Amino acid sequence: MDYLVGIDLGTSNVKTIIISEEGEVVAISKKEYEIDVPAIGYAEQDPEVWWYKTKECIAEMITKSEISKDSIIGIGITGQMHGTVPLDRYLKPIRKAVIWIDRRSQSQCIEFYNILGKDWVIDILGNPIMPGFMGPTLLWLKENEAESFRKIYKVSLPKDYIGYKLTGEITTDFSDASATLLFDNRRRKWSEHILTELNIEADILPDVYESVDIRGEITWRASEETGLPKDIPVITGGGDSPVGAIGAGVIDNKVLSSNIGTGGQILLLTDECKIDRKLRVHSFIHVVPGKWYLQGATLSAGLSLRWFRNEFGHLERTLADLLNVDPYDLIVKEAEKVEPGSKGLVFLPYLIGERSPYMDPDAKGVFFGLTIEHSRAHFIRAIMEGVVFALRDCLEVFRELGVSVEKVIARGGGSRSRLWRQIQADIYGLPVLKSSIDEDAAFGAALLAGVGVGLYPDIYRACKEIIKLNEEIKPNKERQIIYEQLFQKIYRHLYPLLKSLY
Repeated sequence: MDYLVGIDLGTSNVKTIIISEEGEVVAISKKEYEIDVPAIGYAEQDPEVWWYKTKECIAEMITKSEISKDSIIGIGITGQMHGTVPLDRYLKPIRKAVIWIDRRSQSQCIEFYNILGKDWVIDILGNPIMPGFMGPTLLWLKENEAESFRKIYKVSLPKDYIGYKLTGEITTDFSDASATLLFDNRRRKWSEHILTELNIEADILPDVYESVDIRGEITWRASEETGLPKDIPVITGGGDSPVGAIGAGVIDNKVLSSNIGTGGQILLLTDECKIDRKLRVHSFIHVVPGKWYLQGATLSAGLSLRWFRNEFGHLERTLADLLNVDPYDLIVKEAEKVEPGSKGLVFLPYLIGERSPYMDPDAKGVFFGLTIEHSRAHFIRAIMEGVVFALRDCLEVFRELGVSVEKVIARGGGSRSRLWRQIQADIYGLPVLKSSIDEDAAFGAALLAGVGVGLYPDIYRACKEIIKLNEEIKPNKERQIIYEQLFQKIYRHLYPLLKSLY
């Protein structure tokens, strides 16, 4: 039997997966790493740590699987988007990578708009200019670390650094390139106009391929370091948002992907490039050839609950260690005791600023409506509800753009909680399903590898034939009314009223 490998370079960990040609998960491995914060608003990671942890993952996964390594026929890669890995002429990292949640380039974003003009940004880029994306980050490096900038020979996106370490080739795909703010998405090429205006050399940017194209093969050095056989094809892959969506079975333009991971995203496949002229959501190229996707993103989704766990969940963490369970399971059990709406306690999950639909790096988190009646459990449930309200805020923009949604597939760590899936059903007012695959981004990368090596005819067939969906959770009409009132009468008014105070 033939096997496929998927690698997902996430924000807090790297995951690797082996699946059979029928889609059976044979082995999974995960290794965590930290985000470095050298100053307030900064977020960096060491690419060599990524590679070291990826090698550990691969070795552990192969051992767990007990399969013959020679039966692996393809490898796919996905990972966190937007980040910047500057490399010297020896293709060594010049400095740590600046990742997507970094906010240091706020003034460069303003400069971007001033240089290019907002109308041009809308018409050509079709996306808001935000910190943490490659374009503003390169501008920041140029203005603040001139010596490092002068050393840049090539610049890579995060997942593509792992691709380079495996194959020796610096390339990227259309989905990741389209999310750099340096790419002409309609013409599907690096924008000469942007690069000229920002005085950035086109030669430092990687060549761009379809996500199912083969970027190269495992080199002898990578074989020695990982234990993978030499010459296995490595597929170009794609950004974790669209790859995770296909890994969860979201391949229909009326099915919404709702991902609650560290950050949160809703994503909808589209047949054409749909641009929000108010620049509240993103429009990027999909990993499915010829398709696009709309995306709304909230920065602190699962991160909000993780913040609560770290700062106020010491008892649950200790008890979880004793019982050998996940501390989140214990925390969520508290929220289950609380009625929908958390007695009017509303949470804005803007702990590190916010992206869609406000695009405001200065936004702050808020608990609103606190009274003496509220308990710790109300805070937990309000966090879970607030994250979904933030995603619903993005969904309203999608609807303004003329799309219709019939159901939702829940993804990410939040999808493991039945309560969080029910909250999504009630706040979205749509049925919510979940894939049987938890690690959907790594799984989606493996499926792309299968298409790339010819095991599956195309991405659609791979998804339809292999991915199974679990129980459908339908919205509860009474809870839906409660949430609709909270969303329309309170949640949507809070940011506009508080903006001047941020």
